[in-house]
Amino acid sequence: MSDVKQPKIGHAAKIARPNILSLHPYRCARDDYSSGVLLDANENAMGPTSLPSNSLDPYDNGMMLERYPCPYQRIIKSLLCDYRNSGNGGDIQPENVFVGVGSDEAIDLLIRIFCAPGATSGGEGDAIMITPPTYGMYKVCANVNDVEIQ
Repeated sequence: MSDVKQPKIGHAAKIARPNILSLHPYRCARDDYSSGVLLDANENAMGPTSLPSNSLDPYDNGMMLERYPCPYQRIIKSLLCDYRNSGNGGDIQPENVFVGVGSDEAIDLLIRIFCAPGATSGGEGDAIMITPPTYGMYKVCANVNDVEIQ
């Protein structure tokens, strides 16, 4: 018997679409470089302009508005975990937290990851159930991803 510990498979991995599980994570320039001009990121290497209002000090770029934020949202995830775990003995870890750009993104990703398309085009795809009145993006995302609505 081997002493090698097998990775734990979570519930989500058991029901996610196989093609999603076989994807390799996207690597961006920030994975390999933390400073400099990242041309592949389509960022403004010169920083924000203060023209025409001259409202910005051209030498004070502390906010780094020309840079995209960290795609892994490590800082906000850690802060959310610290807040949630404080005082209640919780043990939520940053790698178990999803941070999206609003609920639209989260709904779309959930449908793309867990629902097989094809139901509305006569195939064997999956369906979601919604109960009106509800948020309109459930229907929009189901239609975009060719998932039946029940």
